[in-house]
Amino acid sequence: MASSHKLARGLAVAYGLIALIGGLIGYLKAGSVASLIAGGASGVLLIVAGLLMGSKPRAGLVLGLVVSLALLGRFVSGAIKSGPSAIALVMIIGGLAVLFSTTRALVARPA
Repeated sequence: MASSHKLARGLAVAYGLIALIGGLIGYLKAGSVASLIAGGASGVLLIVAGLLMGSKPRAGLVLGLVVSLALLGRFVSGAIKSGPSAIALVMIIGGLAVLFSTTRALVARPA
């Protein structure tokens, strides 16, 4: 596995764990079922994307790219409307990291 794929894989799994934990925190602190469902679903999808990158790299990279774009859209939109919170900044930075790493891995030539 190329180093760009390894980086994308690690970032997708880490971002997935952050999304899972964030959804759980949103539920526990504010009783937000929407946060629990959205954080859980996006977190699981990102972890699955990372795992897929080992056996089906293209599918895993595309899934990670799509989920990170969706999360970026949600958190950037919220930050523009209400101002950036610490949680939004973490999710935006993580989303950008996954977005750039998956894009780089997708366009990289195999070694």
